[in-house]
Amino acid sequence: MNPSDQNQPPVEKPSQGTYTSPPPIGYPTRDTVAGDPPAATVETKSKGDGFWKGCCAAICCCCVLDACF
Repeated sequence: MNPSDQNQPPVEKPSQGTYTSPPPIGYPTRDTVAGDPPAATVETKSKGDGFWKGCCAAICCCCVLDACF
């Protein structure tokens, strides 16, 4: 043991209890209680058939390129 170690106060270790991180913002943390404001309703909308049009266009493009080359 070094003489300089004798002058230092003992280092306390943090408690070994379990730690849980807080939930993400907006995550419900308790059950609904009488008197709470009503939850806002969310309206969903259809995005249409843009995916299928793009998919068909890509397949046609591949077929045309295959036929040309």
